[in-house]
Amino acid sequence: MRYQIEIKGMHCHGCLNLIKISLEELPQTDAVAVQEGKAEFASDLEPANVKERLDQIFTELPGYSYSNLKGTE
Repeated sequence: MRYQIEIKGMHCHGCLNLIKISLEELPQTDAVAVQEGKAEFASDLEPANVKERLDQIFTELPGYSYSNLKGTE
């Protein structure tokens, strides 16, 4: 399933790369695309598991937050 999230706290290319690398660490995740203010990725995880992992990732990234997790497929 493809997912989309909104991200706050990204201000530069370095921020985009940090978020991209962090999302690529999600298990069973690929096709990560990060743009200013949002990210899209594909994952075989169930939506509840994706949310749980995103919560963990963004807890470890002070200054960044995500919202509006949506499945797009």
